[in-house]
This record gives sequence, C-alpha cells and structure tokens, in this order.
Amino acid sequence: MKRKRMCGVCLAAALALTCIFTSEKLPCVMASQAADTSDLEAQRQETQDRIDDIKSDIESAENKIEELENSKSSLQGYISQLDKEANELEQRIQELNGEIENKEEEVEQAKLDLEEAEDVAQQQYEDMKMRIRYLYENGTPSMLELLLTSQSFADFLNRSTYASQMTSYDRQMLDEYIAQKEAIEEKKAELELEEEELQLLADAASEQKKAVESLISAKNAEIASYQAQIDSESSNADAYEKDLEEQERLLDQIEQQIAAAAAAAAQEGDGDGGASGFIWPCPSSRRITSYFGPRPQPTAGASTNHKGIDIGASYGSAIVASASGRVTTSTYSSSAGNYIVISHGNGMSTVYMHCSALYVSVGEMVSQGDTIAAVGSTGYSTGNHLHFGVIKNGTYVNPLGYVG
Repeated sequence: MKRKRMCGVCLAAALALTCIFTSEKLPCVMASQAADTSDLEAQRQETQDRIDDIKSDIESAENKIEELENSKSSLQGYISQLDKEANELEQRIQELNGEIENKEEEVEQAKLDLEEAEDVAQQQYEDMKMRIRYLYENGTPSMLELLLTSQSFADFLNRSTYASQMTSYDRQMLDEYIAQKEAIEEKKAELELEEEELQLLADAASEQKKAVESLISAKNAEIASYQAQIDSESSNADAYEKDLEEQERLLDQIEQQIAAAAAAAAQEGDGDGGASGFIWPCPSSRRITSYFGPRPQPTAGASTNHKGIDIGASYGSAIVASASGRVTTSTYSSSAGNYIVISHGNGMSTVYMHCSALYVSVGEMVSQGDTIAAVGSTGYSTGNHLHFGVIKNGTYVNPLGYVG
C-alpha cells in the first residue's frame, strides 16, 4: 500500500518556515546553528516517498496507455480487414448486378424471338387458310378426275404431287412452328430462373455487406472509446509529470538545506580545525565534461545552472574524499542518484553525486584520500561521471577554485 502523500503546497509551507530562498544562495538554516537535521531528514524521506508514488502512478498510466494503444491498434487492423471484405462484397454485388442486367437483356430478346416466331406462325396460318379456302372453293379433285383431266401422264403426276406437297408443306411448317415456340419458351424460362438465382445472390451479398458495415461502425465506436481513455490517461500522466517535477525541486531544496545545516553544525562542532587543502576527487580521470555555472540542459530534469563540475570516468572508478571531515549525507535521490556530502568544518562541504556505489555512512569520519564511493550514472545522468561540488557557508562555489 502506498504511503499517504504530502501535497506540494504543504511541503512548500514547511520549507518556508525553515528558511527563505534566493536565486543564488542555498536556504539558510534555522537561527540555532546547532539545529538538529532530523526534521529535514523526515521531510526528505516523505518527499522521496511522494516521488516514488508519483513515479509508480506515471508507470501505471504509461502501461495503461500502452495497453490501450495495443488494443486500438488491433482493432484498427481488424477494421482494415473488414473494409477489405466490404470492398470485395461491393465488387461482387456490382458483378452480379451486371450479370442480372445481361440476363434481363437475354430474357427480353427471348420474348422478342417468341413474338417474332408467333408472328411468322400467324402469317403461315393465314397463308394456309387461303390455300385451304382455294382448294375448298375449287374442290379437291380425285385421283380419277386428275387422271381424266390431265393432258398427259406427266401433267397428272405434277398435279397430284402439287396437292400432296401443299398438305405436306403445311404440316411441316406447323411442326417447325411448334418446335421453335417450345424451344424459345424453354430458353426464356431458363433465363428467368438464372436471373432469379443471380438476384438472390446479389441480395445475399448486399445483406452481408450491411452486416460488415454495421460491425465496422461498432468497432470504430470502440476505437473512439479507447482514444478517449488514452487521452484521459495521457492527461493524468502529464499532471503526474508536473507533480514529479515540483516534488523533485522541493527534494533538491531540502537536500541543500541538509547540507548547509550539516556544514554549520560541523563548523560549531569539534573545533578540530578546517580543511587545509583539497585534492582531486577522482584519481583515475581529470577529464571535465561540464563546468560550473550556466549550461544547456544535458538531459531532462538536469540543471541548467551547474553547481559543480562533471568529471568523466569509467564505471566503478574510485571516488576519494577531497578533504578530511564527517559524512553528513549518504543516500539516493532521483536527481542526484547515489550521493554523499562531507562536512569539513569552517563552513566548507563537498558533494559527490551519481555514484554507482556508496562506501561510507552518515556520521562516519573520513580522511583525505579515503575511497568513499564509485563512479556511476545514477539519477539525472547521460553517462558515467562524478558530479563534484563545493559548498562554502551555504552557497555552492566553483570547485576549480579549490582543487585546481
């Protein structure tokens, strides 16, 4: 379970009661130089707990956003597939409608063919009636009559053959008409059935497309819901980030107070003399990567008013006490990482930040040159280095004025 959080306003009010800030100097200590730093330590711990809680909230928000983005992305992929399916259905519908139109044209042509055949049959029927009327009016001669009236046997054959051919022709034309009519009617029925089947396929494809479009609409609504949740979580994350920035600023102020108070306490304390000189704190390297004073922000959260020097060195390199003194701080913060503050008396303290490991504890006395930590890249850092700072009477000063 998370600790109860202390709001930024309350913490700021507590700090305001402790000291007054300026743009250049660290916060002053309370009127009594021997004031105990336990309250400040408690405030620092509470602020660090608050920072940890905010980071946890930010991580939760980021995880939620990532989860929502993944769900949204999956839905978008599904919708793309549905769009493709809808387009294919639309294409199929167009093809079926084209086939239906062709069948309709064929059915109309079959109707015209049937009408034409009926017209031809009707004309043949009229012609046949005329021939029958002619034969009836002139009488149908018997074979004996044809023989007796014929001028020759050839004439007889021609006249008998003509009468027989007329009857045979009419019969043949009638049979052809019946066969043609039946063929056309069968073809027309077949075409109408095919047209009906095509229409059923087109209707089914249309209904399927409507179902797909309805599903796409529903999925788009889900995406809108995911986006709204993403926007909400992003807004929460932004608020957490602002809160984190404020809390880390307050933590930095508290840590500066602790260092200043410890330096003052050491000055009033043992009376065993101040530092007679400082030595370079990183024996393995003298490469300065960032100097004291104003600078561009090297990474998010880092200061643009550098209160020390950065010494680039390999990971794990030894960090030594620049002068003898008492360890007043040995802890971790999100900005400074693992860091140590040593009070040397006479208002002088040194600070060692971004360590990979700490080898001394608060209250421990160290001698000049003792290994107190190892180089690392904890806190706001872009690479392995030692941030080395010097505090004089509560104010950060240029370390190169002391270590050359």
